[in-house]
Amino acid sequence: MKNKRLRSVQRKGDHGRPNLTDFISRMRDDVLVMILSRYVLWSQAVSPQDGDEMANDEKLRDIDIEGAKYINQVNGVISSYNNPRVQDFLIRFDLDYTYSDDIDEWIQFALDKKVEKLGLNLLDNGYSIRDPAENYDFALPSPSAMVEQLVSLKKLSLMGVNLNEPTLNRILKNSPHLRTLYMYGSDLFPRIRAGGQDIKLEHLKMVSCSGFESISLYGFDLVSFTYCGPEIEFHLTDLPKLKELDIGEVSLGLENNMFSQISSCALSLQVLILDMWSPKKGLDVNAIIKLPKVKKLMLVMGAEEDDSLLEFTSIAQACPRLETFSISLHWNSPMKMRKKVRHVAAPQLHQHLKLLEIIGYYGRISDLELAVYAIDNAVALKIIIIDPSCHACGEDLTIEDCLKRHPAARSSAKRQLTPILPPGVDLVIL
Repeated sequence: MKNKRLRSVQRKGDHGRPNLTDFISRMRDDVLVMILSRYVLWSQAVSPQDGDEMANDEKLRDIDIEGAKYINQVNGVISSYNNPRVQDFLIRFDLDYTYSDDIDEWIQFALDKKVEKLGLNLLDNGYSIRDPAENYDFALPSPSAMVEQLVSLKKLSLMGVNLNEPTLNRILKNSPHLRTLYMYGSDLFPRIRAGGQDIKLEHLKMVSCSGFESISLYGFDLVSFTYCGPEIEFHLTDLPKLKELDIGEVSLGLENNMFSQISSCALSLQVLILDMWSPKKGLDVNAIIKLPKVKKLMLVMGAEEDDSLLEFTSIAQACPRLETFSISLHWNSPMKMRKKVRHVAAPQLHQHLKLLEIIGYYGRISDLELAVYAIDNAVALKIIIIDPSCHACGEDLTIEDCLKRHPAARSSAKRQLTPILPPGVDLVIL
């Protein structure tokens, strides 16, 4: 693209501001090419806004028409692109396997241009998961050319994209700079195994993926791992740098032996997030392992009626260096039945716990008990944050319904907690 094309752009209504057009026109050609390759090209062809605008266009409701227009738009930009490199390449549009030939060519184009960040978000509205059988199957070029083409890849994001075992292994083993892999709504294979020092991946996130029963990660420098989806087996071994672990849909009597499955990395963990449900099933306290370095613990829990949740503070008690304790409550009913608050004395006081956050606080006794636990047992407590955001399960509530409950929740938090707040502890109600 020539400088004269940029000079032809007219800006209006910028009275009193620097003339951006004149500034751009004075840039060197190599700088302009870099800017255009990273921003202008993709804002014209493959940015998130394009998908949203087209989906909202009344004349383009039919998905085939939308898809065809988007395909032509991307192909047109790619065919006219002459820069030898592309740093970021993002496709965001509702595209299924019927568009495989075009998507294959786009991936080939990105890899030929030594792409660093490659993203394929092929889901409707960005997140609506489709039948996995209709997903696009990720394809790579031939093995002979693959090593050179993957050498620059640093981040790979796949949404509504399936991966088979050979493809995943080839990506992990032949991408020396790949640090982040994110998969959402992907269909995979039954047993995932990834390990060895030739894998340089540091951050792995898998959300709402299907088709697999177990995952085994071993022998490389993984720093963070997030999994949210159907219950599976975890085998995490020899991961000395694993600091952040986020596990969703944990079985709540921990019948799936979740703690034993992560015990091999317990010594290195600093952040632990557990998404747990059905507290009526109870918690096997004896299954909880020591987590000596965990500084931040977040528990996402179902809250049925007004059942006490204090037993789950035993997980916090397994973290002697805990500094931040965050609890997110998803209640099935906002009922406030009990009147008596239970107190629990921790076997050892929390010496480092400074911040307690309760999300979904409604003012039930079970909510209050969690705050009282921290007040009673955290000698270094500095701040309590109450977020009344409504996370209701099993109720057909609109956003407006949830917002109507916020004032009552705020009022309850202020009335319940202000009188018992120790000196030096701040209460923040959002």
